[in-house]
Amino acid sequence: MTSPDTPGSPGARRGGVPLRAWTRSVLLLLGGVLATVLLVLADQLIAAIAVAVFSLFMAYWTSPLRSGPHVPLETALARRADDVAIILWAPGNPLSARLQTAIRGERDDVVWVNVYQDPRAQQLLTEHGGAAAVPLVIVGDQVTAAATVAQMLEMQEAGRRRAAGDG
Repeated sequence: MTSPDTPGSPGARRGGVPLRAWTRSVLLLLGGVLATVLLVLADQLIAAIAVAVFSLFMAYWTSPLRSGPHVPLETALARRADDVAIILWAPGNPLSARLQTAIRGERDDVVWVNVYQDPRAQQLLTEHGGAAAVPLVIVGDQVTAAATVAQMLEMQEAGRRRAAGDG
């Protein structure tokens, strides 16, 4: 039995991106188009242009088109340790976006795995609750589904203590 999250299933698009991953982007784009049309009809051209540009940007930012950082899951799991956080994330997922905003730039202690680009990552995600588990954070032997920034930072700190032998 295949789920809509399974690559090749009727509910998935090329690359294993589920159709529901596009929902937020499409709604933002449609709302932006509607607001732009209303502003044009009200002869507010500058505001219409601003809303159109902002809507396009937000539709892109929340879509699976924004690929972001990615390391194959096998490579990430080879680095699994108490002092390394492996984050399975999905473009367009609000919690994933918050983690990426909080953890900027390349860091040696964080490995990002885009679940839409890695079928093995999708399988691991399914084992931990499916799409509702994004972002899935792995630090050593600890795994947290739908992790918040605070949870991820707590996991990293606990992992650093374990790696240093402090408990």
